[in-house]
Amino acid sequence: MRYLRKKPDRQSAALYTPPGGGVEGSPYPDFNITEKEKWDLDWDEKTRRLVIDRVTNIPSYRFFSQEEARLLEALCDCVLPQEDRMETQRIPIAPWIDEGLYRGEGVGYRYENMPDDRQAYRMGLQGFDQTAQHLFDAAFIDLPRAKQDEVLRRVAEGTSPGEIWETLPAGLFFQSFMSDVITNYYAHPAAWAEIGFNGPASPRGHIRLRLNMRDPWEAREHQPHSSVGIVRRSSDKQKGPAKGGPTH
Repeated sequence: MRYLRKKPDRQSAALYTPPGGGVEGSPYPDFNITEKEKWDLDWDEKTRRLVIDRVTNIPSYRFFSQEEARLLEALCDCVLPQEDRMETQRIPIAPWIDEGLYRGEGVGYRYENMPDDRQAYRMGLQGFDQTAQHLFDAAFIDLPRAKQDEVLRRVAEGTSPGEIWETLPAGLFFQSFMSDVITNYYAHPAAWAEIGFNGPASPRGHIRLRLNMRDPWEAREHQPHSSVGIVRRSSDKQKGPAKGGPTH
């Protein structure tokens, strides 16, 4: 998703993301998070630079090895699948997890029975492969999706076999991993467009702040859905781990 077009009246560049975030079935198929009026009025210059950087400057892998990066990408694809997007429009997640670990960035705390983030990720990736080997006698990336989901379910529940999980709490690591996946996914403007989030609103701000009120420039649902309907839409994809695991 590397859309960059020059605007004749600005030194900065304007960004384009597909309406509805490029997601088939989005309740906001006409919502363009980067249309000109929003770009000019909702975001100040610093915000525009940050958003452009997020979309166009995808970091290279510097922390994980090539094999680890392939496994991390497979895990991200399983827990937050993007098959409803064109391949060129999918939001990168794994490279940003790598970047945060390379820079030593984190939430600023850890559980007492967990190692630091860098060690936890190296151990955790090994743990997923160990569980796959114990359950199915194959590497995680070589398994069909249904078996990958079973590995993920076992890790999430803390019932995963493997020597790594004897010293690394599987459930806690899975929670940390999912937090990183979700945080990096929803840092992208295409994800904002998908869920109808207006993004930063400075300097214009919002006027209609009461329940069920919206400003004219905010997203309008094509077919309003209750929260239950949105959850069912995600569940119907049947892409995430079985038995209520994370889905997109």
